[in-house]
Amino acid sequence: MRIPIIMGQPLHLWLGIILFFLVVFQIASAKKLLPVPFKWHRRTGYVVLILALLHGAIAIGLNNSVFTL
Repeated sequence: MRIPIIMGQPLHLWLGIILFFLVVFQIASAKKLLPVPFKWHRRTGYVVLILALLHGAIAIGLNNSVFTL
């Protein structure tokens, strides 16, 4: 199975960038640097978990030749 290429870069790279920004958002909202309700902090936590699992599964699949670029 092939990993999609988006704007010249593979999908797992974009997922990693999105995850980085979501984790920064999570930390900033937990430290009260951003005034975000807890409801949104919890929701983005679930999104981070799902995207991290997908990102990791793609990386493992690429490493074990399950996926190709």
